[in-house]
Amino acid sequence: MKEKKLVKKWLVNELNQEELEAFKQLDAYDSYIKLSESAKKFRAPSYDLEDSLDNLKVKILEKQARQKYSFLKYAVSIAAVFAISFAVYFAFFNNPYTVFETQTAESKTITLPDDSQVTLNAKTQLKFKAKNWISDRTLQLDGEAFFKVAKGQTFEVQTSHGTVRVLGTEFNVKSRKDLFEVNCYEGKVNVNHLNNSLDLAALNSYKYQDGKLINEEMLFKLPSWMENKSTFKSISFKHVLDEFQRQYNITFSLKNINTNQLFTGSFIHNDIDNALQSITLPLQLTYLKQNGTVILAASE
Repeated sequence: MKEKKLVKKWLVNELNQEELEAFKQLDAYDSYIKLSESAKKFRAPSYDLEDSLDNLKVKILEKQARQKYSFLKYAVSIAAVFAISFAVYFAFFNNPYTVFETQTAESKTITLPDDSQVTLNAKTQLKFKAKNWISDRTLQLDGEAFFKVAKGQTFEVQTSHGTVRVLGTEFNVKSRKDLFEVNCYEGKVNVNHLNNSLDLAALNSYKYQDGKLINEEMLFKLPSWMENKSTFKSISFKHVLDEFQRQYNITFSLKNINTNQLFTGSFIHNDIDNALQSITLPLQLTYLKQNGTVILAASE
């Protein structure tokens, strides 16, 4: 019998007595025996099938959880991006207004679609439908602005107090709390207020203050605030303080001050100490600046 066949049968322990004797006579018999003894010293590691299956299940579940969490994070991110994009799209395409605003101590000049110019005083908002200007010449004003209307153009300025209709003119509109004032500098404007309609010619004004209609002559050829000065004539002191805080980034703290007393005078917009003296000396008031707050008190 060939040696190769004997070795194969010996490895699987299938040799009969005759084949075993033949195997022992092989020249390499001693080598096969030593190899067999060495192999017996090596043992396969113990293997618990149930344990391994449990561990495998745990790993699979952990992987699924990680995948699920990653998917959720991805889904949330996608949802957030979609929500933001939708909001921007909605705001852009469904808000037809063009809006201009000024902050404290800021003025700004803008040009309307018909080449008319509007200068905004501090803390003012103006909005209109620029895309529909031909069919809707309406502006909404909250604050104070000077309008220089292009020749032959017309539009309407709406405020919380009333409406001003214009045609080729220069005028100023102030719409603040408890105060509505229109000054016509050139041409003519129509003022609608308290269910009344009034044509206002050049160098005339319409003033409604604290529930009262006031007739007075215009003092200047242009609004004084456009020259960095606020000017007042017989106006409640509270309105003076409000305007001061629009031009300077401060807050007033009042001690024994009658804010309903009338004030006539002015203050400049580029020197706070000079401005404070201008509004306190005429009323015999004192002031003290402390960390952005100005304390006003009646002189003793």
